[in-house]
Amino acid sequence: MAVSMLREIRLARGMTQKEVALAIGVPQSSYCLIEHGKRPADCDTVRRICELLQVKQEDVFIPKRFAVRKRDCTL
Repeated sequence: MAVSMLREIRLARGMTQKEVALAIGVPQSSYCLIEHGKRPADCDTVRRICELLQVKQEDVFIPKRFAVRKRDCTL
């Protein structure tokens, strides 16, 4: 199974899923599902993740792969 780009970035920043989840205000289980592309992330969560990990939204969240919800979200 391929490692997700989001996971690679998180690990490169030296963060655990729990640390990211706490920083963006979601349960660790929810963040895990987002990271593995099994749960859609709303626009606010996408923005918080990208700000925390210092990446561009369009470089990490590809709508088909990560199922980002379509709600006034610029990707």
